[in-house]
Amino acid sequence: MTQLSSALLTLGDAMFFKPTDEVICERVTAKEDLVGALDGKAEDSSLDVIHIVVGEKDFDRLYDEDSISAFQPLLKDGGELTVHLLCGDGRMAGEDSMNTIQASLVVGGLRFEQLAQGIEDGSYAFTARKGGGDESDDDDDE
Repeated sequence: MTQLSSALLTLGDAMFFKPTDEVICERVTAKEDLVGALDGKAEDSSLDVIHIVVGEKDFDRLYDEDSISAFQPLLKDGGELTVHLLCGDGRMAGEDSMNTIQASLVVGGLRFEQLAQGIEDGSYAFTARKGGGDESDDDDDE
C-alpha cells in the first residue's frame, strides 16, 4: 500500500470532496473530533500538505485552534498546512476568526508564510510551513 502524502479535512458542510485513493479525506462534524481526525491515517513526517476547509458560519463551532499542534508532527520537513476560511453568500471573514487561524498556525509550531484572499467570494487561505526541508531558516547574509 502506498503512503499518501496529502490530507484534506473539511469541517461541517464547508465543502464535499469525493474520497480518493490519492488523498486522505476526512469530514469533521464536531470540534472535539478535529484533533484526532488523522489518527491512524498518517504517520509522523509522512505528509507534504494538509488542507483544512471551514466555513465562516461554522468557524466558532468547529475550528479547534489547539489541533494544529497535533498535525504539525505529521508534516514532512518543509511540509505545508493551509487553512481555508470560506465566506461566500455575502459573508465577510471575521477579524477574530482570521486572528485565531494565524495564531494557531504559529502556536502550533509552523512558520506563517502567506495570507491569500479570494477576490470573488472574500474567502481566505492561510498558509504555514513546517521548518526544515529545502526551506532554510538561516539568513542569507552569511
